[in-house]
Amino acid sequence: MPSEFDYATICAKYGNGIPCPDDFSFPSAVVDKWAQAQPDQLAFHWVSHDFGHERKMTYADLSDLSHRAARAFADSGLVKGDRVLIQLPRVLEFWVAALGLMRIGAVPVPGTSLLVGKDLEFRATAARAQAFVGDAESCGRFGQVAHKVGVSRVFQVRTDGDGGLGEGRIDFQQAVERVAKGTKCDVEHRKSDLAIIFFTSGTTGQPKMVLLEAEYLLGHFITGLWYRLKPGKLFLCMADLGWAKATYGSFATLNMGATYFVQPPAPGNFTPNQLIDALHRYPIESLCCPPTIYRSLVSSSAKVYYKAHPPRALNHCVGAGEPLNPGVIKEFRDLTGGLEVKDGYGQSETVLCIGNWEGVEVREGSMGKVGPFFIAGIVDDDGRELATGEEGSIAIRTDTGGGAHWIFKGYVKNGKVDKRERSHGGKTWYMTGDRGVLDKDGYFWFVGRDDDVITTSGYRVGPFEVESALKLHPAVAESAAVGSPDLARGELVKAFVILSEEYRDKIRPGTKDEKDLILDIQTMFKQNTGPYKVPREIEFVETLPKTVSGKIRRVELRDLEKERKKDVLQQIKSKL
Repeated sequence: MPSEFDYATICAKYGNGIPCPDDFSFPSAVVDKWAQAQPDQLAFHWVSHDFGHERKMTYADLSDLSHRAARAFADSGLVKGDRVLIQLPRVLEFWVAALGLMRIGAVPVPGTSLLVGKDLEFRATAARAQAFVGDAESCGRFGQVAHKVGVSRVFQVRTDGDGGLGEGRIDFQQAVERVAKGTKCDVEHRKSDLAIIFFTSGTTGQPKMVLLEAEYLLGHFITGLWYRLKPGKLFLCMADLGWAKATYGSFATLNMGATYFVQPPAPGNFTPNQLIDALHRYPIESLCCPPTIYRSLVSSSAKVYYKAHPPRALNHCVGAGEPLNPGVIKEFRDLTGGLEVKDGYGQSETVLCIGNWEGVEVREGSMGKVGPFFIAGIVDDDGRELATGEEGSIAIRTDTGGGAHWIFKGYVKNGKVDKRERSHGGKTWYMTGDRGVLDKDGYFWFVGRDDDVITTSGYRVGPFEVESALKLHPAVAESAAVGSPDLARGELVKAFVILSEEYRDKIRPGTKDEKDLILDIQTMFKQNTGPYKVPREIEFVETLPKTVSGKIRRVELRDLEKERKKDVLQQIKSKL
C-alpha cells in the first residue's frame, strides 16, 4: 500500500492546494495548533557542537515563549509592519524571536552569520529596519553601523561566553522572562500580510529584497511532504540560519508537527565527521544537505568514519541548492547501503516546486517532477511554452494552481514591487531566472543560470557584491567576478582585476609582490564582506571584455575559465 508521502497519493489528496483562511497567521494557526494537539511533542532539539549540552523545546514551550516574546517586542514599541533584522547563530531564540515578531505583525529579516557591518547596513537601509536581534558578536558588528541607519532598538540574545550584555542593548531572554507565562499576544492578521523578507544575490546591483506573505509559510507544507515529515520524526537541515534554506527546513518541520534538530558547527571549517556523529548518536530520520556536504561525505576519510559510525535511524536524504552530480549520488548510495539522495528545486522566492518524490522513479541528474500544488513549464523570454526537450526558462504559473499563492510577492526595485512575470496566451508565469529542459515523461532537467550568479559550495554570490568589495582596495581600478570550475565547490569565485595606475607599474606576473598583493586584497575583502564571497583566485589583466554600451561580458570570462580548466571539467563530468 502506498505511503502518505507517495507522489500519486499526494497529488490525489492535495492537488487543489490547501485551504488558507483570510486571517491566517503561522504562529497561531500552526504552532498554537500543534501546542494544543501535542503539547509535549518536541519542536526543537538543540545539541552543542561538541555534543556536551542539549536543549529541548516542546510545541507548548515554543507557543508560550513566542507569545511572551511578542509582548516583549510590543512593549519595546514595535508595531505591525515594522521590519527587524535578525542575525543569530544556530540557537533556538531565533525561532522564538521570529515567531514573536510575526505574532505582532512585525516582519523578521533574517541574515546569515557571515554578514559583516556593510552587509547589515545595506539590508537595514533597504528594509527600513526598526530593530535588530543578534548575539553579542553580531550586535557588535551592527553597532558599527547602527547610527548610520537610525536603529537604536537592539536586542541581544545571551549565549555562553559572550562577555555579558553590551551597553544600550536589551537583554532578549530577560525581556521574555519578565512577561508572565500564559500571556497571549496576537494582533489581527491577513494571509496577504508581509511575513518575512529575504535578501538574495543577483547579477547586478546589491542583493534583491524578496517579499514573502504569510500564506507562503503555510506553503512549506509541501516541502514537509518532500522531507517525509510527521509528528515524532527528527529532521536535520544543514543550513545556516539566515539562508532561505533554513526557513524551508524549519517551517516545513513545524507545519508537519515534527522535530527540527539544531547543532551549531564546530569552530573552524565544516568537517563531515561532526555530521556523521550526529546521525550516529540521534534518531535523525530525514536529512537535507547542499551538494557540497554530500560530496564531503563520500571522501575517502569520511567513508571510513561513516562505516565505523553508521546512522542510527536515517532513511531519507534530499539535496537542494544546486544539482548534485549523479556520480556522487551513486557513491552515497553505495556507502549507505541504498539511500538515494533525492534532488529538488525551489528558490528564496518560492517553496519547493519540483522534486524527486517517493513512488516516482529517480532519474539521476534530474530535478524530478513538479509538485502537486504547482503548474510548471519551460518557456521562452516572452512566456511562450516550449516543446518537450527544448531548453528555456524554468517558470511557475501564478494565475492558477494550488500553490500559486506560495510564490513571493515580488522584489523591491526603485520603490516598486516587481514579480518578474511574463504573460502569453492567457497564462501568467513567474520567471525563475534558471534554465532547464522538460522531457516527455514530465521530468525537469536543470541546465544552468541565465544570469551571472555564482554558486560556490551551495552559496549564491552576486558578482556585483564581489566587485564592489574589491573596489575598496586602492590597487583595484576595475574588476569582474565569475564562477570558475572547481572540483570541491562546483565553482569558486574568480576575479579578473585591472590594477590602478598607482600599482600598475609595480607588479610583475609571477613575482612575490604579485602574490603578496593578492593576499592583501583577499584580507581586505574578508574585512568588508562575508568570507564565502572571497575570490579564491585573482588574475590581473589589462582589459575586460565589454559590450558596446560598456557592460562587462562575464560570459566570455566564464568561457575562458572553462577552456583553461578543461581537465577539471573533465573530472567533474567523469563523476556524472
